[in-house]
Amino acid sequence: MNVELRRKLFHVFSILLWLLPLVLLPKPLLLLLCLLVILLNLSLVFKLGRDRLKSIYDLIYYFEREKNLEKPSIQALWLNLGVFLSFIFFPKECSAVGVVITAVGDGFAGMVGYHFGKTKIGNKSLEGALAFFVSTSLVLFPFLGPKAFLVALAGTLVELFSKRVDDNFLLPLVGSLVACL
Repeated sequence: MNVELRRKLFHVFSILLWLLPLVLLPKPLLLLLCLLVILLNLSLVFKLGRDRLKSIYDLIYYFEREKNLEKPSIQALWLNLGVFLSFIFFPKECSAVGVVITAVGDGFAGMVGYHFGKTKIGNKSLEGALAFFVSTSLVLFPFLGPKAFLVALAGTLVELFSKRVDDNFLLPLVGSLVACL
């Protein structure tokens, strides 16, 4: 299995894990857990405690893109910051939507775009964007009805056009915001 497919499968399942504490924990404990995860992320990005956390580093390097090896886990840090802010500013139901579009939409966009993307839009592909829209719409429709298409469209546009700010940071926030409209 190539590194990009391995990364995106891990991306989907690891982000969806945020749904467990979101549903099970009261908000103060949920926010505390987020802060602890962010602190762990920061220690990984700055390579603190590398000897004591060797098994964690080995796992991260197994899933990390070559371009991110200098700052391992940087995209996870952006993601966890976006998830944390969505948990602070939005009700749990809306935050869950932000988590789902980030996991499913971004994951499928990456897999389809990497393997089948031919029509480039910046550094993304039309095929990946369509995969984002379709996968997110299908997953959210049973819960949101027609609003799922609006959430999927907003997420697809963020995925396609976010250049200065990492889409892993923006997607949980935009998904949560649109779900609350």
